[in-house]
Amino acid sequence: MEKVYNFCDYTSKTSERSLRESLGLITGGVTPLSENGEQQWPNVGKEASFVFLDASCSAEAIARMPKSRELMHKGNLFKPLDE
Repeated sequence: MEKVYNFCDYTSKTSERSLRESLGLITGGVTPLSENGEQQWPNVGKEASFVFLDASCSAEAIARMPKSRELMHKGNLFKPLDE
């Protein structure tokens, strides 16, 4: 998350669309919405590896860098180290 946050800051990406599309840089190209705004992730049968954040959308997660995060890796939940 820090890498994509820094990239967007350095390249002056501020629109919801540019922030959302930048997420693909750290997810192997996978983003929740396609270029047309259609849901493409998550889907049934896909690997359950993702990060839980306190944000209303992916653009907000990038722009505001939520402090609280939890990791789900292949269906296993990992609690933050500070708990």
